Amino acid sequence: MADIFIVDDQGPEATAMLQALYSRSAESARTHLEMVKKRGSAKFMESYYVGYGHASIGDCGATTLFVEGLSIIACKAVQDNPLYSGQESSTRYIDFSKQAIIDPIATGESKAILDQWMDFYLAALAPLEAYLKEQFPLGEGENERVWDNAIKARGFDILRGFLPAGITSQLAWSTNLRQAADKLHLMRHHPLAEVREIAEGCLDELRKSYPSSFGHKDYPDTESYLAKTAFKTNYLDSSFFAADEADLSFSTSVDNAQLEAQELDVIKSRPARTNLPRYLDGYGQYTCTFDLDYGSYRDLQRHRNGICRIPLLNGERGFHDWYLNELPDGLRAQASALVEAQYSAIDTLDASAHDKQYLYPLGAKVRCQTVYTLPQMIYVIELRSQNTVHSTLRDIMHWMHHEMVKQHPHLTLHTDLETSKFDVKRGTQTITKCV
Repeated sequence: MADIFIVDDQGPEATAMLQALYSRSAESARTHLEMVKKRGSAKFMESYYVGYGHASIGDCGATTLFVEGLSIIACKAVQDNPLYSGQESSTRYIDFSKQAIIDPIATGESKAILDQWMDFYLAALAPLEAYLKEQFPLGEGENERVWDNAIKARGFDILRGFLPAGITSQLAWSTNLRQAADKLHLMRHHPLAEVREIAEGCLDELRKSYPSSFGHKDYPDTESYLAKTAFKTNYLDSSFFAADEADLSFSTSVDNAQLEAQELDVIKSRPARTNLPRYLDGYGQYTCTFDLDYGSYRDLQRHRNGICRIPLLNGERGFHDWYLNELPDGLRAQASALVEAQYSAIDTLDASAHDKQYLYPLGAKVRCQTVYTLPQMIYVIELRSQNTVHSTLRDIMHWMHHEMVKQHPHLTLHTDLETSKFDVKRGTQTITKCV
């Protein structure tokens, strides 16, 4: 019978060493653990992980970084990694009115633009909440506290569209040592100064905690190449798309006849809340191109499988109508005028397109593209079509659903196709402090 045990009271380097020793010794990790306690793991990591380049050893030790006071723009850069695991502050549940804002342009004009966004956000909170309580009154038998939380969440859903992307947030990043080194190395060449500073700050903290695991040598040719490709690597701008491309574009390399000939029982019999097997990735990919507000793009980016590049945030695609249409008449007229004036003011600033991103609101529309396999596509559609998901993203999921049905008539999909509606259950989706 197999001997199964857990070791979770050791640091990342010791845990990595314990696992690595399996490749060179048939002795039990119980024996290895005693050796690690006596001799330590620092010299081992310095020699084998860093010195000899046995990079897989770095995969065996995990740590968690907490980064606070970074912009939403920078959050996306940290999370732009298929291996990212972590959490970020939610604009749908948290009042961002007191958060600091990062302004890399730092002029009187740029400050005025940011102040205008926040003035509207602050002034609109109370009247919007009152309006929503009239639209969605407390139902018979409903918990008033839960209903009140749901009303507030709905208000944040709407007003997040007017938050500038430079508003500060916080995130946690759980990663192994190799992934941290690889990702931070790339971030050191990012077009944004804030992201480069975060990369260096994270590396400084990791070197303090794990000096034997973060002594990697830099190679000039590699650094030069990364610097040269950084602008193309980090952002997807309008030059990537054809000028005459349709607003909604769907294409696939999956041959439905072949898929159904081999896998009909697999794709047809799948029950709800069950993923398709990963081997179906081999049948090809689906490419979807569409406009989406930046706030909902952030939700979509949380799915690490597949490709979902960061769009360059600017005013080219306009502002998403949903955020305006959900406001009462007086606020809607005020908001429409504000967006038009703010976009014009941002456009006249003497600053780079990358730095101007901090001044655009989360309701700004961006051109997005996803590249998913069949299992990835189905997972995202079903999860992000649920009624608790933001309405603007649900609309895209419904479009993807209908395209998949046309492509694969016998594919079983468990998509929530109901029209988005206020749901008091949103008020229960919170984390309370223990007392």
